Amino acid sequence: MSKFCLVGIVIAMIGLAHGQSTDKTDERSLFWSEQDATAIRALLAEGFETDWNNHQPALAATPDKCADDAIFINTTGGWLIGCQKWAELITRLHAPGGPFHDHTRRHAVEELRFLRPGVAIAVVKTFDIKHGGVPARGEDTRGLIVLSKEDGHWKAQALANARISATPQGNR
Repeated sequence: MSKFCLVGIVIAMIGLAHGQSTDKTDERSLFWSEQDATAIRALLAEGFETDWNNHQPALAATPDKCADDAIFINTTGGWLIGCQKWAELITRLHAPGGPFHDHTRRHAVEELRFLRPGVAIAVVKTFDIKHGGVPARGEDTRGLIVLSKEDGHWKAQALANARISATPQGNR
């Protein structure tokens, strides 16, 4: 399957899920458990916050957390395929002298949807806290993550991230 086809499928899945109730009484409640939701939230907290703030974000790209051919789209529109390539890039960005070497942040899972058994999407907002010990504001991002459950582990399949502008359009 081509990478563009995969991206198209993800967009179609999101479109189908848009506007549907997240009430646990709907048919999607058959696709998830509280244990799965807790596991995904823990995975995202570890990768988006703990590993980032410890300047070891590549730990989020280990084989038990990330699909080998995962797609990553950054805030500038650049994209990579593969956890290894992403781990190499993010490690350089966190190295001494890199733009994130003294950067800390917090995150919030704003939405978590289970689309079918073993497939979920999450919307994660990150809040920059400090750059070089100085409080940071106005550089928040929002990401959309596609996850799948493989061999008992939830893994990132795709992640797209965007900066939140001062006057975002389309807020709920």
